[in-house]
Amino acid sequence: MKILLLSGGKSAEREVSIVSAAFVQSVLERSGHSVIPVSIDMYGQWFSENDSLLIHTGHPVWKLLRGDSVIAFDVVFPVLHGPWGEDGSVQGLCMIAGWPCAGADIMTSAVGMNKITAKELVSSRGIPVVPWKTFTVQSPPHTEDLASMRYPLFVKPARMGSSVGISRIDSPEYLGEAAEIAFRFDSLILIENGIEKAREIEVALLSESGIVSSSVTGEILPGRQWYDYTAKYSCSESKLLIPAPISEDLSKEIRSCAEECFSILGGSGFARVDFLLDRDDKYYFNELNTIPGFTDISMFPRLWDATGVSPSEVMNRILQEALRRNSPNIESSVK
Repeated sequence: MKILLLSGGKSAEREVSIVSAAFVQSVLERSGHSVIPVSIDMYGQWFSENDSLLIHTGHPVWKLLRGDSVIAFDVVFPVLHGPWGEDGSVQGLCMIAGWPCAGADIMTSAVGMNKITAKELVSSRGIPVVPWKTFTVQSPPHTEDLASMRYPLFVKPARMGSSVGISRIDSPEYLGEAAEIAFRFDSLILIENGIEKAREIEVALLSESGIVSSSVTGEILPGRQWYDYTAKYSCSESKLLIPAPISEDLSKEIRSCAEECFSILGGSGFARVDFLLDRDDKYYFNELNTIPGFTDISMFPRLWDATGVSPSEVMNRILQEALRRNSPNIESSVK
């Protein structure tokens, strides 16, 4: 199968995207697929082998051109973390172009990317979430707005990855600085209650023909005060415990809740769901990532590997689902 692999992009997570894409490419090629790497720069321009690409609109399928030559492929595989890649943008482009696209569809991508919308949807079904408040750049937070909340607090951009632009604050004096950092990445932010001695439990998910399956649970032990961007990608003391050292009953309950959360948010493609676990083993939905990290140290591939599903099998199942979901006559999509 010929795979058009998209990486880079315009978001603050482009560097991680490039690392993730290198891992995905190696797995796909070991699985016998032909990979066409496409890099998207900070301005949104597409490149392949340093050549600028053009999209030619047409019917029934758009064409991707390198000069006068058409690039033929069967499936687009976006490994684009954050805005303009994980939020439904590229997924919508592929749908209009008639290109099968691996991973979540437009709706699942959009609602999964928006932490506020995701929390509102899952909490409406009785799934516990930590208390939060929403603010905009036009109406920023003030100390008195948070009088009912308990420190420490986490200040987050609403539509970014799980560690970009996020600050933990332990007292009101740092609120303004934390909000300013979050607003650099999004005009919409949320502020959440912290959980004392919280544990982070994660589950990987696959959706195939409308049926969602889950991996074993894993736990993150951050090498810093919390699992920020540095702890995730640059701290050798951070550890992933797979399976998570929790009871079998609790693990089953969290896996079932992860599957339900994914279904509530549209349940297409693949995802990683993150939970917070308090000292009484009560868990709270934290967020859902529809293009989770795909590096060799990332939770998503490692969780599936520990479940008995190799990275190659995971990729093949993702690709087969993309073709199933985009079954109209695509004439090899772009020939």
